[in-house]
Order: sequence, then structure tokens, then C-alpha cells
Amino acid sequence: YSSSSFVGDIDLDFEAKNIAFSTKSEKTKGWCVAEIPLDGAKKIKELSPTNTPHVHYYNPMYLPNGKMIFIGTVGFQGVPCVSGSDNVGSLMLRHENGNLRRLTFDQDENWYPVLTEQGRVLFSRWEYADSAHYFSRLLMTMNPDGSDQQEFYGSNSYWPNSLFYARMIPGSATKFMGIVSGHHGVRRKGQLVLFDAARSRKETEGAI
Repeated sequence: YSSSSFVGDIDLDFEAKNIAFSTKSEKTKGWCVAEIPLDGAKKIKELSPTNTPHVHYYNPMYLPNGKMIFIGTVGFQGVPCVSGSDNVGSLMLRHENGNLRRLTFDQDENWYPVLTEQGRVLFSRWEYADSAHYFSRLLMTMNPDGSDQQEFYGSNSYWPNSLFYARMIPGSATKFMGIVSGHHGVRRKGQLVLFDAARSRKETEGAI
């Protein structure tokens, strides 16, 4: 890997020994999930499959049991509103032996999985089905095995259009922060907003 390689979506493991991140694969030339020890004793290791050159992997998140969740474009689906030119990313569970299991099967993309203190996974979903409008990127939660998927904030709401990089507030099961942007906010920039889902899960009612 060269010094000019992209490094993003950084996550620290639960023993604080390794970091995982998104970068460009030297083997497939697509996006991959890689890992490196914090002490630099070993070289970068690609954790996502290297035998699937047409699949991209990104947004890694460690689990306490040694497994990992990240995004993979394994469904070979295209986003409908841009004539399929954008790949749909789904949440994948990576076992310690490297085997993968797909956790979400949505029409559109999932992003930014993070683990909550309650042991659930918080993530963004681009949702068209049964929603008030199509400018909708709401927050969802699920168990780490993909079961019990539930809406957490923003279902059938006209605001916020998009919530990027959402993170729970430590010590709270309902408060979180995220960047509110337009639906086509490809730069992932906007207003940093504090929410409390205990107040409401719709529109501006939960915004503090």
C-alpha cells in the first residue's frame, strides 16, 4: 500500500489492538475492508474477500465476539432512481473464519453501522417502500445477527432527509447525534444535530 492510499471509516477493536478501515484493494482494485495492528508490527491485512473483484466492501464495525459487520455490494443491485448506476450496499456479518453472511436485503442502500451500548447495531437505511416520500434515509437498529430490524428515527418523516454518521450518546439508549443533510448530500456535510428518540421519532419533534 502506498502512502497515498485512501483510509476512511476507521474502527477500533474491543481490545484496542487493531483498527479496521475502508481502502482500495491492491488485489481486486475495488473497495475493501482492511486491518492493521496499532503497534505497526504487521502489515495491512485485507479482511474482505479477495476473490470477488466485482464486489466492493466498506464501513467496517467490530463486534465484541470477534466478528465484524461491514457493507458489501453482494446483491448486484442498482439504485432505481439513478437508473442503476449506483451499487446497492447491504450489511454483511463476517465470522472469525472469514465466512460472510448477508444481513439486509433492501431495495436500496445501508450505511454506517455502529454498535450501541445496548448491544444493537444502529445504521442508516435508504428507504422507498411504505414511506411518506422518497427523500428518506432513516435510522434503523437490529441485533448483530440481523434479526429484529426496527425503525429508530425518521420513518414517514419529511425531515431529516438524510442522517449521516449517527452515533449514540454514551449512557443513553435514546439520545444520538448525526449530520443532517439533503438527500443528495454526497459530501456528507450539514448540521450536527442532537436527537432524543424518547421525545419523538418523527420530524423535528425529537431534535434537541
